[in-house]
Amino acid sequence: MNFIRICLFIFALASLPANSSVVKNQPQTVGNAMGLNLTAQEQAWLSAHPVIHVGMDPDYAPYEWINKNGQYVGMAVDYMRLLEQKLGVRFEIARDKSWAEAVEMAKRGELDILTSIVKTPERSNYFTFTEPYRDTQTVIIDNGQGDFIGDLAHLEGKRVALEKGYFTQELLEKDHPKIQLLLASNTLAALRLVMDGKADAHVGDVGSTNYAIKKNGLHGLRISGQTEYQSQHRFAVSKKNANLALIVSKAMAAIPKEESDAIFSRWMGLRIESGVEIKTVGKYGAGLSLVFLLVGYWVYRLRREIGYRKAAEMREHARSNILEMLANGAPLPKVLEAIVRSAEQENAATRCSILLLDGEGKHLGQAVAPSLPDFYNAAIEGVEIGQGIGSCGTAAFTGERVIAEDIATHPYWVNYKELAARAGLGACWSQPIRAASGQVLGTFAIYHPDAHRPADADLAMIEQSAHLASIAIERSMDAKKLRDSEAHFRLLTEDASDVVWKADADLRISYISPVDERLRGYRPDEVIGHHVFEMFTEEGIAAVKEIMRQRQEAEQGGALNGASTFEAQHRCKDGRLLWAEVLSKPERDAHGVITGYHGITREITERKQMQDQVRQLAFYDSLTKLPNRRLLNDRLNQALTASKRSDCYGAVMILDLDNFKLLNDTHGHLAGDLLLIEVASRLTHCVREMDTVARFGGDEFVVMLSDLEADKAGALLQAGIVAEKIRISLFAPYVLTLSQATKAEATVNHRCSASIGVAIFKGIETSQDDVLRQADTAMYQAKDAGRNLVRFYESGT
Repeated sequence: MNFIRICLFIFALASLPANSSVVKNQPQTVGNAMGLNLTAQEQAWLSAHPVIHVGMDPDYAPYEWINKNGQYVGMAVDYMRLLEQKLGVRFEIARDKSWAEAVEMAKRGELDILTSIVKTPERSNYFTFTEPYRDTQTVIIDNGQGDFIGDLAHLEGKRVALEKGYFTQELLEKDHPKIQLLLASNTLAALRLVMDGKADAHVGDVGSTNYAIKKNGLHGLRISGQTEYQSQHRFAVSKKNANLALIVSKAMAAIPKEESDAIFSRWMGLRIESGVEIKTVGKYGAGLSLVFLLVGYWVYRLRREIGYRKAAEMREHARSNILEMLANGAPLPKVLEAIVRSAEQENAATRCSILLLDGEGKHLGQAVAPSLPDFYNAAIEGVEIGQGIGSCGTAAFTGERVIAEDIATHPYWVNYKELAARAGLGACWSQPIRAASGQVLGTFAIYHPDAHRPADADLAMIEQSAHLASIAIERSMDAKKLRDSEAHFRLLTEDASDVVWKADADLRISYISPVDERLRGYRPDEVIGHHVFEMFTEEGIAAVKEIMRQRQEAEQGGALNGASTFEAQHRCKDGRLLWAEVLSKPERDAHGVITGYHGITREITERKQMQDQVRQLAFYDSLTKLPNRRLLNDRLNQALTASKRSDCYGAVMILDLDNFKLLNDTHGHLAGDLLLIEVASRLTHCVREMDTVARFGGDEFVVMLSDLEADKAGALLQAGIVAEKIRISLFAPYVLTLSQATKAEATVNHRCSASIGVAIFKGIETSQDDVLRQADTAMYQAKDAGRNLVRFYESGT
């Protein structure tokens, strides 16, 4: 009876029209959208737009593609049908358009909505995106011939095949410019470039890539790494159509999770069936006898294919779950346990384990083996690896797969066969887990309760599981290195005495270490985002601008400058000023363009004060605080040089105090010192700020005037006026108050005159020594003429 029912079922199926459709997409009324809490404006928009024009990818299985009957099918199509029912509209797909053409049409406003699109910075300029309705991982595919790739960093300088116009093209061009991109028309074409050796790898969505590999028999390809990108499938709506974006978002949010998961499971588990097609049976079932023969074969193949399909769906679901755990940063033990349990699902009789090597790589360390007895795991953990140390110890030591078909007789298990027998283990196949560098990280092992030889499918599954484990382990190791690096960086920056900082190309602070708060009082959040000039005084800003000007001039000449060091006063939150030395280094892209700056700032206030003190002692008179002979010589040299450029005269006056020795002899050196201090003050008030008053020593002073007139007679007149002003000022009475530790205060009234010699100069006519000698000669002439006089040097005297 069952056999007859099967026959009737086949004939019934064969009698269906070849182009019949199971689901008919008839638009419902707008009223059905009311349950979505649409606004009146949104309902009005739906009423005015009963037909919505859609752009889809004709070759993006299993998400959306055109089947052999010319129909759009796939995960996105199922979502579109649900949206049609909820919104009461009809979606009209733009046919005979490639994905790149559909995207361009949507940018121009010729299409209302795009499906299965991944959000990127460039696309965000044109479209408003819904929340993702499904996340999948973006993986690296290679031909399985070389070492495991791991991540995108290992593809620099390599050829990577991509689908033209897909999101991966934009992201890799932006984030990994050193990767050479080979653009293909679709996923299959990109994968064939890898198969043919014309590309080193393909980077793409794990679902569409896996589907294309299985459908087209590209079994030599493998997942060889993962990327930092997620393929988040969304709907995109033109920014000009804000109403539709809100409507679609509300409708998508109203789809129950169970219904969404069912769609995902149905399409992500899809496989190409190789059984006998029902249509063919109906068409060529000419005789009942032939049908009976075909029925028997069909039932056999159907049962076998159902078993294969269920196993493949379970495998793919487990694989997707593991990749999702990796993408979401799940803890390493949970990911490894998921890999182990996924392998055990392939055969209920097996038990699997992952053994990680210890830090030195010499002992079997942490075991992830939930189905093995605890006593067995405890006995294995800590065993030193080596040749003949069981299957796992040997595989970890040699880096080669070890197959022990019968533990009881295998030489590697001599010391462990009793332990294995107690655990009920008869066979063990162990595969080393390798990092991208080739380093052995641990082992993946499958145990059978009886002696057993692995089939080709078993070996493929062992390799695949070991690869997944290597991804998880390296990802965990990288995360630990990053955490350690961040902790080390915090230790260096937070506990150091120097301020570490970073700035962008516009000189806005992007990072500053907490040391700055201890030095200047500003919290990091009060500094980050602000311009670096806000830290400095006006002089500091001028110093930075000068360095930038010099760098720009050098780069225009073809030289790329490196680090720069300068000193500048910094502003503190409490109003204080402190000196700091800044080491700044530009950051450049591959083309040498400056993208930012980083550096170190070190407080040098105390050092600066010491430098000022040294400079004061070296160039200034300790009593009067006036420049000494050394500084005067330097300024006179500058004045002579300036005189050459301006063609203007300058003047030097040497003056000697009259009756100074009498004051010292009568009232002591304290009175003499007070007189010298007062003379210095009077001299300073008699000249311009640009002029120089210096003490040569004893009671001898020098006054230098610069930028006098270009005419000699005019210059002589100017110098004479100043000299006479000085003479009169110094001749005025002095009142000196003496204060000594052993005596009461005493007041000394004193009159003191000065003999002043003046020499004018022009840079092209005389030297520094000549000018001083001439002024000194004129000063002695003033003394000889009776003192308290001004005399000018005349040539020939």
